[in-house]
Amino acid sequence: MQIKFLDVSYTYSPKTPYEFNALKDVNLDIKEGSFTGIVGKTGCGKSTLIQHLNGLLIPTSGEVNVDTYVLTTNKKRRTKKLKDLRKKVGVVFQFSENQLFEETILKDVMFGPLNFGAKAEDARKISIECLKKVGIPESYFEKSPFELSGGEKRRVAIAGILAMSPDVLVLDEPTAGLDPTGTKEIMNLFKTINEEGKTVIFVTHDMSLVLEYATNVIVMKDKEIVKEATPAELFIENQEEYNLETPQISLLAKALIDKGLKLDLTKVKDISSLVDEIVKGRAK
Repeated sequence: MQIKFLDVSYTYSPKTPYEFNALKDVNLDIKEGSFTGIVGKTGCGKSTLIQHLNGLLIPTSGEVNVDTYVLTTNKKRRTKKLKDLRKKVGVVFQFSENQLFEETILKDVMFGPLNFGAKAEDARKISIECLKKVGIPESYFEKSPFELSGGEKRRVAIAGILAMSPDVLVLDEPTAGLDPTGTKEIMNLFKTINEEGKTVIFVTHDMSLVLEYATNVIVMKDKEIVKEATPAELFIENQEEYNLETPQISLLAKALIDKGLKLDLTKVKDISSLVDEIVKGRAK
């Protein structure tokens, strides 16, 4: 499912005292099967952008194309029924507790498949599989989702989206509230989902996650797209104009290069790849 933004702008509360321009003339092409990171300072428009992907927001001007679905104010062109789109594009928001509402965890995850026409037995089976995928033990299934920690709620919300088998998975700060082990586990899950052929799009402030997992990165500033690159290309450059932090692993690699060690920065994504480069560099 290819995704295109064509001259997209979005204004909240237009023609009122609360009018606010959140996106300005965004042109963007997200390729099918990519693992795309979206980064930028708070307030730059990231969350507004991703809410256009399944029709939660409709552009004030311009057009969003998701596969054959068209989101626009043009009544002759726009897709009228968005239910199928919302099955294909699953969104997990930063405050995932707002997505949980059923009396038990299992019922909450089953809601999506049932709403899209799955039989109860099939919905239960896939929901159990998805809960196990995200690390929720079976002993929790009959608990209330509101008894969970913030990190556990995030996992249940992700399971609820995965249970609908979307082609595109959209995640807003998916690792917020998770400890380092939980972060690694959940990002590896998304990596596996991506390797299975799904498009994964995630908003994050953690540049280390972008470097390690993303195949490409979109940088936003002042409601606009200011840069599209691979993570390696982005973090080799000076980050000051984008107000982004350089990942610690990149800073360490650059320091070693300054000391005379020959490393290929484009291949440094994490500790393991840095060690590999150091071994190669010392052998030269």
